[in-house]
Amino acid sequence: MIDKSLKSSIVVIGLIFLSNFLLNILAVLLAGVLSLKVSVYLFLFTFISSLLAVTVLGGFFTGLSASLLRLSRLLKLNNLTHPLLLRLSAEAPGTYHHSILVADLSSKAAKVIGADSLLCRVASYFHDIGKLKNPALFVENSKNEQNNQDLDLLENAKFIKNHVEDGIRLAKDAHLPQTIINLIAQHHGTSLCSYFYDLAKSKGTEGIRKADFRYKGPKPQTKEAAIVMLADALEAKARVKDNSSSIKDLVEETFADKINDGQLNESTLSERELFKLKQSFIKTLESMAHQRIEYTVNHKY
Repeated sequence: MIDKSLKSSIVVIGLIFLSNFLLNILAVLLAGVLSLKVSVYLFLFTFISSLLAVTVLGGFFTGLSASLLRLSRLLKLNNLTHPLLLRLSAEAPGTYHHSILVADLSSKAAKVIGADSLLCRVASYFHDIGKLKNPALFVENSKNEQNNQDLDLLENAKFIKNHVEDGIRLAKDAHLPQTIINLIAQHHGTSLCSYFYDLAKSKGTEGIRKADFRYKGPKPQTKEAAIVMLADALEAKARVKDNSSSIKDLVEETFADKINDGQLNESTLSERELFKLKQSFIKTLESMAHQRIEYTVNHKY
């Protein structure tokens, strides 16, 4: 996949070389015949165009080189053989399966609005690697929903939320690209860890504050980060559904929750793009058509 900066660099390079060619043709036309005068004109215009090329292309070649390096790294990470992903598949198979589905959802959605689908796919593979610290704590890796019930609800929420910071540390230690690390940090934004917050409220726990049950953030700063956030939430919620008849409502509710909570405010997604994303998610979720295990309506994500 070629990103926008790479495309821009290629276009500008083409325009510079075209202008160089046209300047040389103009020199010949002005001189009229091949002579010393023509040689002077050719030298002059070529020199001027070369100066322009050096001046303009200096920045673009830097951007082109960075884009090619970034593309190469993402393609290498796209083959699922990275040690962290191999660990995830062995130690947290439920999380690994979830991540593969999130990658499919997010990459297809990104293509619909012209966002970076490769980045969404690769970031989705790695977005939950922080769960490697304690895989059994997360419901997709355990058949026992009552894990850690001996801990208080705030402590439970803290352990769940910590998978983001644990993931950032693992990603940095593995020298993953900063773009991937950013999406790991932003894939929950400042969302509420609603399962434990609602449970604390229902039990009448004293002194509970909503802020204590929220992820640290930041909120998604790019369209790609917002897409991964939405795909992550949708796959987790869809897992508790026993049929596809409510997929459309599930998508609408999830989008409304994120929008009303302000999670997409900094992502630059337009209303038209949000509409297209909804349609893509509905289509992909319905096409998955795999048997899902119903854990609990109030998921622990």
